[in-house]
Parts: sequence; C-alpha cells; structure tokens
Amino acid sequence: MIALLPLIAGLGIWLSLGASTVQAAPASCPYSGGGPPFTIESYEADESRQLYLDTLQLAAANQLFPDDPEFRLPALKVGQLRVASPGATIPPQILYAVAWVESKIAQAAFEVDWGDLGAVKLSFDCGYGIMQITSSINNDGGLPSRYEALVGSHFAYNIAAGARILAEKWNQPLFPIVGEHDPSYIESWYYALWAYNGWAGVNHPQHPSKAPARGVYGCDEVRRTEFTYQELVLGCVINPPQVNGVPLWDALEIELPDLAALGANGMPLSLDVFYAGRDAIHVEINPAAPFAAMNMPLPAGASIRQAATDHNTAASARTAIVGQPQARVGEPVLEISSTELTSGHVPLTIHNDGTGLLAWRVVAAPGWLELGAQAGVALGSGYRSAPHPSRLLISASASGVPEGTHRGQIRLEFHYPNGNSEIRAVDISLDKRGAARYEAGRPQS
Repeated sequence: MIALLPLIAGLGIWLSLGASTVQAAPASCPYSGGGPPFTIESYEADESRQLYLDTLQLAAANQLFPDDPEFRLPALKVGQLRVASPGATIPPQILYAVAWVESKIAQAAFEVDWGDLGAVKLSFDCGYGIMQITSSINNDGGLPSRYEALVGSHFAYNIAAGARILAEKWNQPLFPIVGEHDPSYIESWYYALWAYNGWAGVNHPQHPSKAPARGVYGCDEVRRTEFTYQELVLGCVINPPQVNGVPLWDALEIELPDLAALGANGMPLSLDVFYAGRDAIHVEINPAAPFAAMNMPLPAGASIRQAATDHNTAASARTAIVGQPQARVGEPVLEISSTELTSGHVPLTIHNDGTGLLAWRVVAAPGWLELGAQAGVALGSGYRSAPHPSRLLISASASGVPEGTHRGQIRLEFHYPNGNSEIRAVDISLDKRGAARYEAGRPQS
C-alpha cells in the first residue's frame, strides 16, 4: 500500500507503485524515510482468516481502539460539504477486500506457518503486514516507535492503522466525491480507495496500462495488472476470494462506474479532467478542490449495505481478539562471551502468561549488542494456536569493542490493549577476550 499523500508543500508528486509483497528485506525504504526496514516478529493466525475478518469488522466501526489517538478512526466527513459525522462507519466488506488485495489477509511473511510466530510481511517499499502500512513509518535506522512496533508486530493494530488511513483519504478535501459522499454506500468509496494506494495516473480507469473491456475483477484471478487498485478492491467485494473452497465473505452485487459514459471527453473519468486537476496543483499553491470536475453521481442501483453496530457484541469480540496479555521475562540477567573473531549470542525469552498477543519493543540497548529483532509479540492462550513465547536473539559485536567486561541493560516496553504500557530492564554483561594467535600450526596465547 502507498498511503502517503502525494502532495508536498503544494507540489504534485505522483507515485505509481504496486502492492505486491516480497519476503527478502530491502536494504532501504525509499518511500518511508530512506533507512533500513525494522526487523519485527509477528504472529500469523489460522488459515481460515476468521480472526482477521472479525478484527477488520471491528476496525470498520471504530470498535478496536476508539480511545487510542494513533489508531482510532477519525469521524468520517459526510455530504458535499464534508461535515463530520461521528456515527458514520466504513462498510466492512471494503476493509476485507483491501486486506486481501494488499496481503491476501496475512500478517507474517510467506514462510511463516499458520498459527506461528515469524518475520512480518514486508514489501519492497517497507509496507508492513496485512494492510501494508507505510504511512508514519520512518525506517531511519533507529529503534521503532510505539506506532511502528505495533503496526509491524500486532495484526489488530495493523488493521486499525489501515482503516484509519482509508478514513483519512475519505476525509481529504483534495479528492473528488461520489454522489452525496455517503459512506454507507460501498460505491462512494471509489476515490478514497484510489487514494489509499496512490493518487496516481496508473490508477485512472482510462490509463493506457489498463486493459479495455476488462470486466469485473475476481479475487482469485491473476489479472491484477489489468485493473486499477480501486477496481481490484471493488471486484473483491463482488467476487470474494476462496480459501479451501469457501468464500471468505458473502458476495455483494455492487455497481461500478459506467466507464463508457463517464470516461468520455470532459466527463468525470476522462484522463483530460484528471490531468487538468493535477496541472492546477502545479500552477497554483493549495488550489481549492482541484479535482472537483471528477465528482460523479452514485451509480444507479447502488444501495446501503451496512448494518447497525451491536456494541455489546463488538465489546465481546474485541475482548476475544486482543485478550488480556501478561508479561514475563524468562532471563532477568544475561551473560555473553565473545572474542575478536567470534560473536557470542544468547536468547532472551519473553512469555505471555495471559491471553491474546503481548506486544513488545526494545526502547534502549547498549551499542555493543546486536538484536535479532527490534519488536515482536508473544502468544498467550485464547487463539487456536498453543501459547508460544517470543525469543529475542542478542549477539555481542565481534569487533569494535575493547577487551574486558562490559555491563548494561536492555530495556523492553510491553504494550497492553487498554493503552497502558510498562518498561522492564534486563541486565546484561559482556566478557570480551582477545583472540588466540597461531603460528605454523602452533597455538600461542
């Protein structure tokens, strides 16, 4: 996902980037700060994805983390005047489809087994997890912030972040609207979905790279490149993917824009109208509604697809999803031995004696240590998987550290679903010895 708004200081920066994922970590993140990606451990739920679908449904109604300023939904702006409506929500089918298009609804890397812990799914541009989050990820080579650690390690925060970004695109006055800008209609999200991936020409339905008469996308098809991003998502709403022969959600017969009519010269989905809006941004600083000419009517036959939120049911579902984790560190003291030629290492075991996922991140560590991960999760009880501790491998730098004994602390922050956190310190010592010298097969000390 390319979630960064492609406008900086009033200038048009137009990105055309895909959403495919790769498992090999890139050397840098050119669209998210330019530094290396974070090394983060995550959890992959069972193959049915039911845990993820339940989480996506809660996120759509702002029932996951409504009191967390970094992960709650902003009030959706409704109507042509874009007035905030606190009770408005995202149709959950949209989030289901976005999650499938971005990652096939998978939080961890391809090689991680269902129900296990392992490396987070990471794209070429450092998109993390289910919703392929890049926004607010700095990747500057340091330790991850709370936001960055939670997005990378915990599927519920990753999903909440994706829902928030989509809502921000819906609210952004730069982008045009469909009909009366009523979020209850799935068809109204056409432009917000376009912007979620990147407000770029490659996502225009008349772009030369898109196959003419391409029809409606089916989520199990391999023709992704023939469609725009918003067509992929809306196609998945109409034709859901199947796992083991079972559709992941119920198909909906929604209406797509009539490209034959709306794509004609001077009409909202004409390429010339899109480029005129882009040119207005280049010519005028902060132009008012540069893409207003792209406003288009709601397709005939569109209908409201959302049901009222049952808050009691939502609260029960949230408790089952986030659980009540409880931290326990297996080794309060660690000792490492190393030489100039060899780097010693020891594991630090992080247990979750409660339920759900315990999210942790490193907030401080001595410079003479190397960390196998900077953030992760420990699995407790409550899911279908058995509890599984997180093991952080800690290594001593083989060079650049003088001989002798070095002492310090690794400080870990544990984050809990109620918004609270705690920091615990692990004492660590390094015994650095000089390397043995050898002469003609004869060792010397």
